[in-house]
Amino acid sequence: MSSDTAGEVRHGGPAVIRWQHNSGGAAYCLGRLVVPPAPERPVIVLSEVAGNPDAVGLTSDFAGAVPAALAALGKGLDPESIRWLAHHGDFSSYDAAGSPETFTDVQVRFDGGQYRSELTDQHLLPAAEAETLRRSLHLEPVPAALAALNLPA
Repeated sequence: MSSDTAGEVRHGGPAVIRWQHNSGGAAYCLGRLVVPPAPERPVIVLSEVAGNPDAVGLTSDFAGAVPAALAALGKGLDPESIRWLAHHGDFSSYDAAGSPETFTDVQVRFDGGQYRSELTDQHLLPAAEAETLRRSLHLEPVPAALAALNLPA
């Protein structure tokens, strides 16, 4: 995890998050951790990438990605304290050239045996709020993060 000066945002990742999708296929996404100064909550951003097959999309099994994201990025964090975001844009599909970036707040619950999140637990942020969030998170552009991991953009 990188750290700026004291009291500023810290970043972890990027990391490739791989999991077995609930539809049976292998899935992956780009994961990044943002830890803002207290009292703000840590944020894990999972970005859908074009190379992930449509049949194993992130939003249809977000909870399935959570354990892998925690293992890669969230060690030492209380999973219930994390703000989870699904991130989409023109990097999410080969057919989405020029699509705006979107963020979806995702509520994740742990039932004692596994993480759960239904489609009704996902709330697309309005464009203005998403843009403000994008700027405040200071995320590296997805193509650059993928290149750093030797994955195609």
